[in-house]
Amino acid sequence: MNDQENTVQVLLERLKESLSLTLDPLAGWLATSKQENPPHYSIYIDNDNSPGAKFIHAAVNLTVSDMLSPVDVPLVVQSVFDHDRAINHDGHTLSLLSIQLTELVDGIFIGFGISSILGRTFS
Repeated sequence: MNDQENTVQVLLERLKESLSLTLDPLAGWLATSKQENPPHYSIYIDNDNSPGAKFIHAAVNLTVSDMLSPVDVPLVVQSVFDHDRAINHDGHTLSLLSIQLTELVDGIFIGFGISSILGRTFS
């Protein structure tokens, strides 16, 4: 293993460890509880019956400049965010938290996705 591969491996391990320690409450997905009388719905984070947070490691043959130089955001940028185009209700079937570390030719891009429904209460 060369120095660059070793550096990325160390980064991956440290990132996974720190995320698991700090973001554990978001390692679930949404669940809905329905009450008949009086009619009431509750949406909550279910950490027990979920796949947990998602962590992806990817590599592409692009440079930082390829990602940042164009005036318009290149379509490839969508691929570094796992939950691109997800909507709030998708939190019932997708993890609420997704981190994707993408190795570029000359750098690293970290995409972070979290459900926007968090922090809201519905009745």
